[in-house]
Amino acid sequence: MRIAIAGLKGHQGVVVEGIARVPGAQIVAASDDEPGKAEALAGLSCAAPDLRTYQDWRQMLDEVEIDILVEAGVDSERADVICAALDRRLHVLAEKPLAWNLEGLKRVRDALEGSRACLSMLLTMRYDPLYRAVRRAVQSGRVGRVCLASMQKSYRLGQRPAWQRDRRTFSGIIPFIGIHALDLIVWTTGLKPVSGFAYQGNTGHPEIGHMEDNAVVALELEGGAHGDLRLDYCRPALAPTHGDDRLRVAGSEGVVEAFGAEGRVTLLTNDEEPQELAPQTAPDLFVEFVEAANSGGEAPIPAGECLAVTEWTLRLRECAKSGEVARF
Repeated sequence: MRIAIAGLKGHQGVVVEGIARVPGAQIVAASDDEPGKAEALAGLSCAAPDLRTYQDWRQMLDEVEIDILVEAGVDSERADVICAALDRRLHVLAEKPLAWNLEGLKRVRDALEGSRACLSMLLTMRYDPLYRAVRRAVQSGRVGRVCLASMQKSYRLGQRPAWQRDRRTFSGIIPFIGIHALDLIVWTTGLKPVSGFAYQGNTGHPEIGHMEDNAVVALELEGGAHGDLRLDYCRPALAPTHGDDRLRVAGSEGVVEAFGAEGRVTLLTNDEEPQELAPQTAPDLFVEFVEAANSGGEAPIPAGECLAVTEWTLRLRECAKSGEVARF
C-alpha cells in the first residue's frame, strides 16, 4: 500500500498513526509548499527509505506511483488536488471542507462520478469515544425524541499561519471548524438540516486579517427539531486545553452532554439517576478507510455525507455574508 500526502497543514497525524496498523503500508511521497516540511517525514518509521519529497503536489502525482492520496493542504487548493487524484483513480482521504466554494465542490462531485476511487474526509471527531457514547445514547432512545442539539467549538487562537489569515486561501470559520460541529449533530441525532442562518465576524482579533474569530449558526432540523453551533477562537492562552468542545442533545425524555475538555459524558433522564456514560471504543479512521479502498466498498464516512456537510457549511458561510436563510 503506497501512500502519498499532499500538504502537511491539517490532520495528517491521524494517518501517520494509522499507517502503523496497516501491514505493508508506507508513505512513499509527500509534498508541502513550505521548504523542508515534507522532508521532516523521512524520520518516521512509516516512511519508505526512499521517500520522495516535493513542494508541488502536481509534480508528485505525475512522478510517483501511489494507491492512496491523503490531502491535508490549504483550503483553496483542495478541490484541485482531489479532482486530479480522482482522475487518476487514486483513493483520496481529504481534509475538510472538500472544497472552499460551491464551484469547486461541483467539480469534486463530477470527478467522483467518473471515478471508481474511494473518497472520504477527515471528520476525526466521529472517532472520538465521547461523541460515540452520545450517539449511542441518542440512537438507543434514551433521550427520547430529539428536540435540540447544540455544539460548541472554542479554541485558542495561537499563532495562525498566513494561509488561514487570507480569504484567498482560507474557507472561513464555519466551513473549517463548523463542519465538525454540524457533522456531529447530524451523525449523533440522525437528523439532517432543513434550513439555517448564520452570523460570523472578527470582533476582537484584527491581527488575524480576514479570519473570523467567532460565528453562530441556527438550524432547523428534520422532524421539527433545531440545532445551533457556537464557534470561536477566543479560548484564553492559559486555558488547560487547546480546545473546549461540547455537544448537548436534549430530547423529550432526557439530555446527554459531552464535555470534550473534561473527557466525560453525562446523561439525565426522566426515569434514571444522573450518570456518566462510558466512552465508546472507536476503530481507527485510516485503517477503516484502507479496508474500504481494498474491498471496493463504501468509505466508513461515505463520500455522499462528506459532500453534503461541505455544501451545508459553505452555504451557511454565504448566509452570514448575505443575511439570507439557506434552504437545504
